Amino acid sequence: MINILFHVPIYYYEVKDWDRKKKALISKLDPKVFKYYMLNDFASDRHVEKNSYSIDIQNIFDEELNQFKQECRLNYLQVTDAWTLKYNKKGEYHCPHNHGSNGFSAVLYLEFDPEVHEAVKFVGPWNDPVNDRTLLSTIPNPKEGTIYIWPSVLVHYVDAMKTNKPRMVTSWDMQVK
Repeated sequence: MINILFHVPIYYYEVKDWDRKKKALISKLDPKVFKYYMLNDFASDRHVEKNSYSIDIQNIFDEELNQFKQECRLNYLQVTDAWTLKYNKKGEYHCPHNHGSNGFSAVLYLEFDPEVHEAVKFVGPWNDPVNDRTLLSTIPNPKEGTIYIWPSVLVHYVDAMKTNKPRMVTSWDMQVK
């Protein structure tokens, strides 16, 4: 007999009318502000003084975010921060991190080739009870045009690029009630 005490969900939603919505999102990005900040090993617009496309994310992907809101039985959902990351060459990666203990975080692949690019990997919140090893998991069947959402507290990272083919993702955090 088994009873699940806890679970860690990952939600995913294929974006309807992906080509149009991708163009709408990319039109909000300013290519001049993508820089390699501090110790980050990827280019990003995250540290721009005023990154103002959180509302655009919510508007462009309203249908998909409302589907998530309904599935989770939420009364409130607000995109609070959004940024885009560009991995441009072999060896670039993103170290393990989380986005705080409240809300949900999302990733949307804008340029992603599953043949050569790595998906986001997650570190389990507890070790395997049989062998005491750290549990690792990845986004299942990652592809462009799908929004992946998980609890912000979940530690995640991206392995080093094995190619010079660009990989670009937009991510965002959401406050929920």
